[in-house]
Amino acid sequence: MKQIYLVIILLCCTLLAYPQKDGYKHLTNVPPPHFNNAENQRNFRLNGILLSKTGKHLVLDYGRQNSTIAIFSFPDFNLMGLHTLNKVVELSQTYFVNNDSLLFVKEDRYAPDYLMIKIFEDRKQNVTCGNTPRGCPSQAAGLAKIRTYTSDQKYLLQRSRENKTILEVYKRIE
Repeated sequence: MKQIYLVIILLCCTLLAYPQKDGYKHLTNVPPPHFNNAENQRNFRLNGILLSKTGKHLVLDYGRQNSTIAIFSFPDFNLMGLHTLNKVVELSQTYFVNNDSLLFVKEDRYAPDYLMIKIFEDRKQNVTCGNTPRGCPSQAAGLAKIRTYTSDQKYLLQRSRENKTILEVYKRIE
């Protein structure tokens, strides 16, 4: 009888340790790739999530006054690039082109500048909006997403409520 109670308690603890969200089960947590110590961690938080339209790459924006952009392959979360900018980025106006090989990062809300990142070469270059595929359309400033789903609704990605530096990844229960 004690064994049955022990199994039930262990099962309940396991379910509590891996919370489920609306038909999704917890898959993993993705910690920030650039923190060396606890002091650094207090100065940064996950400000935005951008998943490429093809679903191959994930961009995470960290920082306060400055931004650190982490580019991961998705869904295996291999770090492909880490770029620190001296500006706050507009992730809502950032986009991928050329089969996700180029990333255009909007560097500042009011400036026409973009940072072009060649994903597979880990190179970057500043360009004006006139030299980007989308040109210089006037766009209202948007809010970066801190929660998003993949296009097939298979994954849920969101900033942790308890630790705002962590990305929580959930997978749909099949």
